[in-house]
Amino acid sequence: MPDYYQDSASEKIFQQRKQQDVPPSPHIRDNDETVKIMGAVVLALLPAVLFSGYLFGLKVYGLFVIGIVTAFAADMGWSFLVKRPLRFDLSIVVTALLLTMNLPPSAPWYFPVIGVAFAVIVVKEFFGGIGYNFLNPALGGRALLIGLFYNQMFLISWPDPPFGSISPDVVSQATANDVVSGATPLAVMKAGDTLSNQELLDAFLGFTGGRVGETSACLLLLGGIFLVWRKIISPRIPLIIFATIGLFAFILGPDGFFTGTWQHVIGHIISGGAMLGAIYMATDYSSTPGTKAGENLFAVGVGLLVVLFRFYGFTNEGMSYAILIMNCFTPLIDRFLRLRILGEGKPTPFNLKFMR
Repeated sequence: MPDYYQDSASEKIFQQRKQQDVPPSPHIRDNDETVKIMGAVVLALLPAVLFSGYLFGLKVYGLFVIGIVTAFAADMGWSFLVKRPLRFDLSIVVTALLLTMNLPPSAPWYFPVIGVAFAVIVVKEFFGGIGYNFLNPALGGRALLIGLFYNQMFLISWPDPPFGSISPDVVSQATANDVVSGATPLAVMKAGDTLSNQELLDAFLGFTGGRVGETSACLLLLGGIFLVWRKIISPRIPLIIFATIGLFAFILGPDGFFTGTWQHVIGHIISGGAMLGAIYMATDYSSTPGTKAGENLFAVGVGLLVVLFRFYGFTNEGMSYAILIMNCFTPLIDRFLRLRILGEGKPTPFNLKFMR
């Protein structure tokens, strides 16, 4: 009789590798490796990255290149400093891409240098490298840039395809003359107006003002579907975030409670950094809870914070800080909602251990 445990594929892989150097979490008993996982994320982001140049000009490609080069230089410098072998796992490329996608198209060259270097060295390596960081590195780098260059980080450029953009100064002047609209979809909704069907379509396709890689909800969604198909991420966290944002966009409507229209609901889901944050940054393995119940609570918290920032905050956005705040609560969530050890106590919902 075969031993279905000892003869399983995952057990064979485990037995082969248990004597080797074990990399940091996440640990998946499968043929997937960190390079393959991060490579899939890079592929998922690539359409939105390429489309950003079509929208905002060839300059943004330079920002991506500078960010990636900085990531490799920072990783190599840190490895040399701590006398650690260089690990080429593509996670630093993902960090560079995500941070650059969160920059305004008008960002100078030193923005990705400062942001990516801080994200790789401080947010990631200071805490032990990939798998040990408690904050999303790209969002940590963006938070630093906002603290250093607040006004520049909130400048909005408008696309002028192919491969051109309208600078923020020109947008301000043109808005005064009613030549183009200088308000993003989120600004329009915060002012109490309703997005037209054309504005919703532009926001979904990406032909609207915004940051480098956040405008095309369509391409970001397609990349997310690819990651779900490859089983790199679970759809639960993004879907719960979208559902929470959509529900409260309806409840907190422009004319009082429960006055939100379907345009408000869809507009809040596809506009700003909601798609980019929910799909690619709120699903980060190391900075999110380790149980399904914890992930669900994390996602609801992100959605609620986004709503609070958008409806009652000083800015029209809020996704990045919502994720960072919930990243800080992840250890507490894991503390109170951890999986029960086999034979520990009575059965509980979802087999969770509720700490007292």
